[in-house]
This record gives sequence, structure tokens and C-alpha cells, in this order.
Amino acid sequence: MTKSPRFRWSTGTGVLVVLATSAVVALLAWIILWFTPAAEVRDFEVIGADNSGAESVIEASGISEGEKLARIPTEDAARAIAAEPWIERVTVDRSWPSTVKIEVQEHAVGLFVRTPDGELLYSTDGVPLVVAPPPEGAVELAGMDPEEAENVAPEALEVLEALPEEVRHQVFLVDAPGPRDMTLVLHGDRTVYVGSSDNAREKGLAARAVLTREEPHWNVSDPERPASR
Repeated sequence: MTKSPRFRWSTGTGVLVVLATSAVVALLAWIILWFTPAAEVRDFEVIGADNSGAESVIEASGISEGEKLARIPTEDAARAIAAEPWIERVTVDRSWPSTVKIEVQEHAVGLFVRTPDGELLYSTDGVPLVVAPPPEGAVELAGMDPEEAENVAPEALEVLEALPEEVRHQVFLVDAPGPRDMTLVLHGDRTVYVGSSDNAREKGLAARAVLTREEPHWNVSDPERPASR
């Protein structure tokens, strides 16, 4: 009767000793990484910076080569990178023994507007991003004062998003004097007047149907009664 409790106590003490030893080893390893020249930043791995550029992302992070990897403020670096116009999401991690890994997700570009300073890019959410050359597939938004584009862009993007894929790929410009006066301009000198973004899905289906016809210019602002212009 007296052996069993002593056996259990001995086993528990052994576990405590092992845990304590592991904690001490981990603490010593961290102290070494924190206070010695070991594990300094020597490399950067940047993923997803197709438009913003790896060098710009590294510079925005504020992290420099030679810093101790254990000491870099990953959260502060991520916040600084996220403030860059191209960046939608970002994570910053340590990759031992000497690499900082930065993974970004950039905003997708939906539209661009020509301005005196260059092409102003808009995200697919209708947010103005940066003045830069538009990527392939971006649609030009024209017909209005550039200062009014921010009011028109969300409406134009709603229409574009609702288009069937085979129609969307043909559109290269949205002529929009206002948010309720939009015309899609397609390759092959064809146009489809949609008016506003109301009933965008139905208008997209109507556009697909009329583009099988020979007439080059159509009005689908009333999708139930499309008419040649």
C-alpha cells in the first residue's frame, strides 16, 4: 500500500524535471539568439509582390540586413507594408536561421482613368490605388472629369463583374459621363449601352445575346427589350 504512492510521486517528479529542463534549454536558446551575433537577418523572401516590387516591400518593412532575427518587430513591419498602396494583405515571419519571409496579396486592378499625372488605377473594389501603367486586362474608364471617376468607378465595376466571361474579355473601355449613363466599348468597334448598374446581371445576359447579332451597337438599358442603336 505504501509503494504505489511513492511510485506515482517519483514518476511525476521525473516529468517535472524533464519539463523544467526543456524550458531552461528553450530559454537559453532564445537568449543566445537575442544577444549574440547568431541568426542575423541575411536574406529576404518576398512572395506576391508582382506590381509593388520586392525591393519596395523590403524597404517599406523597415527591416535591414544585420538585424537580429529574434528582435525584428514583425507586426510593426506588416503594418508598415500594409500602408503601401498596392498591398491588400501581408504577413511577415521569421525563417530561421537568417531569413525574413514576407508574403503579400496585392489589390486586383479593375479600372484605370487617364489623368494629367498618368493612369490612375482603381482596385476591383473601386478604391483608387496608385498612378502607374495599367496591367493587362484593366479596363479604361473615360468620358467624365477624372475628379468624378471615384463616384463612377464602383458602378462601372458592378456592371463589369456581372458580365458573362466571354463578354467581359471583349470590353476595353467604359464610356461613362455619369454613373447612370454607361456604354461598354468592345473590341471590333462594337458598343453596348447599359445605362446604370441596376439589374446588372440581366443586362450582362442581354449583352451576350445581342452580341451574336450583326448590328454593332446595342442598347440593353432595358434588358427585356434590347434594341439596336
